[in-house]
Amino acid sequence: NNYKGKIMNILRSLVIFFAVVPVAFSSSLDATDQEKISKHFNAYVNEGKIPHISILAHKNGKEIYRHAHGHADIESKTKINKDSIYRIYSMTKPVTGVAVMQLVEQGKLRLADKVSLYIPAFKNTKVLNLDYQDYTVKPKREITIRDLLTHTSGLTYSWAGEGPVQQAYRKFNIRPYFFGAVDSQMTKFPGDTCSFASAAAMAPLLHNPGEQWSYGINMDILGCVVEVISGVSFAQYLQDNIFDPLELKSMGFSTDPSDKKSFTTLYTSGAFSRDGEIVGAAGVNPADLMFSKELRPIDSYLESPYLSNSSKLFDGGSGLVSNIDDYAKFALMLMNKGELNGVRILSATSVELMSRNHLSDSVLAGGAAFGLEGIGFGLTLGVVQDAGKAGSYSTDGEFSWGGAASTIFWVDPVNQVTAVLMTQYMPSNKYPLREDLKALIYSGLSN
Repeated sequence: NNYKGKIMNILRSLVIFFAVVPVAFSSSLDATDQEKISKHFNAYVNEGKIPHISILAHKNGKEIYRHAHGHADIESKTKINKDSIYRIYSMTKPVTGVAVMQLVEQGKLRLADKVSLYIPAFKNTKVLNLDYQDYTVKPKREITIRDLLTHTSGLTYSWAGEGPVQQAYRKFNIRPYFFGAVDSQMTKFPGDTCSFASAAAMAPLLHNPGEQWSYGINMDILGCVVEVISGVSFAQYLQDNIFDPLELKSMGFSTDPSDKKSFTTLYTSGAFSRDGEIVGAAGVNPADLMFSKELRPIDSYLESPYLSNSSKLFDGGSGLVSNIDDYAKFALMLMNKGELNGVRILSATSVELMSRNHLSDSVLAGGAAFGLEGIGFGLTLGVVQDAGKAGSYSTDGEFSWGGAASTIFWVDPVNQVTAVLMTQYMPSNKYPLREDLKALIYSGLSN
């Protein structure tokens, strides 16, 4: 249906790039190539398509390109800079993946464990009858931790369609993210991390666990699993075990009061809808927005819920904010097999397990996961299995993920390249920012 097509487009924009023959790479980008990249992305900003652009790339662990252009907030003319803090949305997922793998390698959790072992409500979860969608049945088996890590559980997002499962999510406010239509009552689930997980267990699944790939609230449920095992809040666990050891000072579920001046405004344009509602002021005529190219703010840096610690739902799928340097450190840690600056937070074996494909050929058949051949899915990460089939300007073994506000990161262990792109624009599939960056960086390195 139309919504499935939209989701496929968004996911495809995460991974579609152009194919090249493997070549010897330079260890740096020369001034001409850097200027070419900057000029290309500045045009997006100068033409009013996006509010700003920020890019940081490393080769062999050394910074090879940094660029920031545009406004963190257009109205106040606040410039974007290296300290600017962004809503990273789904780029939260790999952070949650690292937290889960820490527990796995300590023997406190197993990928094959049933989720109901930690969240009893999942013992009674039903699945939508695939032939007659007006009633539910018992699933063939229970959801496992690996189902959650690979988006094969049957959980979904409230905005990912108009079917009975999505309607149930809307009815019971199973929304983990700080985002709705402007001036609407749609907001993040009011409870804490584990009450959200239990509520989600009451809604039907889209399909039997393990049988399909469907993007959803899986990592939000994993946040509760981490809380149950560790005995502390998910936010505290991440702080103690990932953020503090790696010195990621800007990363968290809200913006620190001392960093308030560095927060950004979120923008959209045109007739963008979420959860079936147009994102705009109350009473706005959708026809007035249909072909509007003008950027409009949908979450101000001055009034955003990310400026307070009001929520106790620490959503492992979409909740974090970060500046570009801190996320680049996280990416470098993954490229270095779990270690950064002499601090190891994950074993090399765990990183290798995270970053290899876990989906069966039948689930991936016809590019089912992304609408693309040659792309698999690891534990919270998209993985390039065959760059040629994917039409990807990269190498086999590269892994990545992006966020709803048009952000992206990737790690290429073969060429030792990492890159992070930040902006704050929804929807994420409107412009080919991710594809453009990949093509320009790799063509520059191979010049």
